[in-house]
Amino acid sequence: MSVLTQFNDNPGPGHWKAVTKILAYLHGTLDYKLTYGSANSDLVGYSNADRLMLEDRKAISGNAFIIDSGAVTWSSKKQELVLLSMTESEYIAATHTTKETLWLVSLIRQIFSHLDLPMMLYNDNQSAIALAKDQQYHMCTKHIDIRFHFICWVIKEGKIKLVYCPTEEMVANTLTKALPSVRVKNFAHALGLRKD
Repeated sequence: MSVLTQFNDNPGPGHWKAVTKILAYLHGTLDYKLTYGSANSDLVGYSNADRLMLEDRKAISGNAFIIDSGAVTWSSKKQELVLLSMTESEYIAATHTTKETLWLVSLIRQIFSHLDLPMMLYNDNQSAIALAKDQQYHMCTKHIDIRFHFICWVIKEGKIKLVYCPTEEMVANTLTKALPSVRVKNFAHALGLRKD
């Protein structure tokens, strides 16, 4: 939907076809609701960026946080930087997700007074994970604003643990790119959407 909204002023036939698919999806999921309840009540996060950068070379970041088998927060938005590689877009997405992680952990601790750290944050790009864990200056990333290296400090402090998650299991994929119906349904279920 976020990609389609960029063509509101002058939509073409392909855009209308995409809108009908969105409406069909919404109609087909009217009976779904967000549900919670499982043996695992740990908070886990998923961070992702799209693999097909748009014409403006700005990737879409997505994240989702699940506790007790249901999503508690999720986000999808265009990154503000022009990027040179998928590693960079995934790294920046992970940094944005880290900020959301710290806020969510703080909120949960205020309400429930207990949450084990480090919190697991899953990402499907091994290069971005290595860059975040390495905490070294890299010539190939010197153009990335210093604020995006914040994730390195958070990992070093032991507040999050950035863990590899295969792309096929990356729940945040549904927030960053168009996917086949079967995968959308699988990820929706993983986020806690279930039929009445």
